[in-house]
Amino acid sequence: MYILEMLCWKGRADAPPKRVLDENEDASLWETAKLKDPSSTRSHDHGAIFDINARWLDAQGAWQEDKRGLVTFVFLGLMYAWQYIMLCKILIPELGILFSGIDENGIPLSIEGYIFIPLTGMVWVAFNVLFFKFLWRWIRLEIFVQRRIVVRLNRVTRQVHINRPAYAGGVVTLSWGATIPEMSGGEPGSGGGDGRLMLAWPSHYSGAGFDDLCMLGGALADRGSAEELWEYIRRYMEEGPDAVPHPARLRPLSPWPWDSVRSTLSFLVPSWRTGDKGLVLTFALLLSPLLLLHSICHWLSLLLCWPTWWPRIIRRAGLPGEPVPKLTTADDYGPEMAAKLRASALKIVNKNSG
Repeated sequence: MYILEMLCWKGRADAPPKRVLDENEDASLWETAKLKDPSSTRSHDHGAIFDINARWLDAQGAWQEDKRGLVTFVFLGLMYAWQYIMLCKILIPELGILFSGIDENGIPLSIEGYIFIPLTGMVWVAFNVLFFKFLWRWIRLEIFVQRRIVVRLNRVTRQVHINRPAYAGGVVTLSWGATIPEMSGGEPGSGGGDGRLMLAWPSHYSGAGFDDLCMLGGALADRGSAEELWEYIRRYMEEGPDAVPHPARLRPLSPWPWDSVRSTLSFLVPSWRTGDKGLVLTFALLLSPLLLLHSICHWLSLLLCWPTWWPRIIRRAGLPGEPVPKLTTADDYGPEMAAKLRASALKIVNKNSG
């Protein structure tokens, strides 16, 4: 589900209050980046890589992808009730009765029937209009949208491309040099499943006129895992593809059923690592019907989406003679949206100045 991306974009677009950061805090934040400094942390991809070659690395850009399936379940349930049962089983046969004037018992249709059948059709139409008008943006959090949010790190052009749905800002191109990593989670080795790797691009570093961020990879075991994933990406970008091992398993871009099963069971992994394995197995067996339903809906949500597509200039970026993609700025979204993005950007002030 891409709710984080949608809410972040909506927050920038809905005239948010200005945020202020002291320049001393800003300096300490910038120090955390240290993009070119080698680290003693070992590198590991942690199953977050879709593809890797000499030019670019594609990584998972939506950490909550494993949670998809609930919206699909609700949508398909409502569509079954209102499109199949209501339309095919009730409304269409009643329309045949309305036009013929004879009901299923061969009796002429009464005045009440001539009123009730059109009213039923109006209710069906009204439901669909209201449903798709007010709930469409929530439906598109996981269906009828691009299948994956992919982050492409191009080491030749020194750029980071984030491919999001249009309702979350679309495709953006940012400078690798302005990237600031932020790792969070439990102590290394805790295995609590709360590890996060966030990449941020404050506007005053990137020059884009707006702040941007993305969560890279899925839910990691702990902070140590987030640091390992960052080190994998850092070494690839700074030292080259030979500096990192090839992933043991690339994350699939295609909607394979077993990938949905693995995603559904991912919430049990932290407990399996740190708790009573027998208890976890018993819990999984008791919940197996719900887990199976979740897996099916997760897979259907992927089938009802389309593959992530990159513009040609990004696909060919880094090849000899090909142009370097333009960095995304607030002005690319038009004057009105650009003003909102700049208003929502982080402001740096010197609190010690007069």
